[in-house]
Amino acid sequence: MAGMAGNTMEWFDFGLYGVLAPTLGKLFFPEGNPLVSILAVFGVFAAGYVMRMAGGAVFGHIADHRGRRLVLMLSAGLMAVTTALGGMLPVYASIGIAAPILFTILRLLQGLSVGGEFITSLTYLVENAPPHRRALYGSLAASSATIGLLMGSGVGVALFSIFTNEQVLQWAWRLPFLLSIPLGLVIALLRTYLPAEEIPERHVGSKERRSSVFHAFSEYPMVIIKTAIAGWATQSGFYIVAIFMPSYLVSGHLFPQSTALAFQAACMGLVVLLNPLGGFLADKIGRKTMVLLSSAGCAITAVPLFMIVNTGVHSYTLAALLGFSLIVGPGNTCYSVWAAERFPRSLRASGLGLSYNIAAGIMGGMTPLICTSLMAATHSRIAPAGLVIFASVATILTSLRVKETGDKPLR
Repeated sequence: MAGMAGNTMEWFDFGLYGVLAPTLGKLFFPEGNPLVSILAVFGVFAAGYVMRMAGGAVFGHIADHRGRRLVLMLSAGLMAVTTALGGMLPVYASIGIAAPILFTILRLLQGLSVGGEFITSLTYLVENAPPHRRALYGSLAASSATIGLLMGSGVGVALFSIFTNEQVLQWAWRLPFLLSIPLGLVIALLRTYLPAEEIPERHVGSKERRSSVFHAFSEYPMVIIKTAIAGWATQSGFYIVAIFMPSYLVSGHLFPQSTALAFQAACMGLVVLLNPLGGFLADKIGRKTMVLLSSAGCAITAVPLFMIVNTGVHSYTLAALLGFSLIVGPGNTCYSVWAAERFPRSLRASGLGLSYNIAAGIMGGMTPLICTSLMAATHSRIAPAGLVIFASVATILTSLRVKETGDKPLR
């Protein structure tokens, strides 16, 4: 519970951000063109994800040198403080250009925190799992992150159900972000009970005493690159469902916001249930097989997904989104465990932080921005499917050249 709880809080915030993107665009990035506003917000969103690279590097180094427990405390505290401050920020109408600047700074710090939290909790769970259950235990990290997104969606649905759009714009948008204060206190209490770790001794003057990031880059450059590309398809697919679709369904005038958020909540609920199943299957048939199957499914269903969604038919859209989630969820979970097992114990947090955050932060995290830009440039509502297909082909070709790790002991 202590290992999972921080993920839940951190992704609760990121889920809220995706849900409230149109509202936050009006408050912090006011423009005459709504598309420009959405682009601006997703631009900050992408910047937050790029900061995950820095978070993976900084917190990965600390985790490898000082232990996973310390990082789990630091990352949760940073996210709690920055999220709460986000709910207290004055908007553009009050302080002008200072509002988006402060907003961007907080997003960058939150990205830094997420970059350390997920990889450290995943590392902690995988390393403490029985050898034949590593994928199942590791799936709990992905499940807790998805639960956070689901909570963000649920709070978003409740927010727009209880308050009018005018009330949300005036003040009610702040309430969900302030929930991070009690959440952070509970998580800090839980993590004080985590047992102390045995940290491997490092010899004076050895590579292990230098920056773990540079050590990982120098020793495992191709492993990092291949591991990152192996996650492109499932990461891109996941963020289309979890982050891009709720805003697109509203800004594209296909569904009201409450319906779009309900769709997202249904998809995230399904993914939470499927993650442990994906981990269980990965322990049986391998992580590589699961990632390949999921990536192929993404490539095949990408165009039908966007064609069906753009019909605006309620039942068809929900079925298409749930079907796509069914394909993406298990593969995404298995990929993260596969990535963790590719590195030795002394560099696992750093290597995973670099490779996973390239996949999730740069490749996956920029998906909403790229999708919005593709539609604006091509005037085609199915253009984002091209991104998914391209990412899936790249993932399949790379994964075929990466070894299975589930049948081997951790290094």
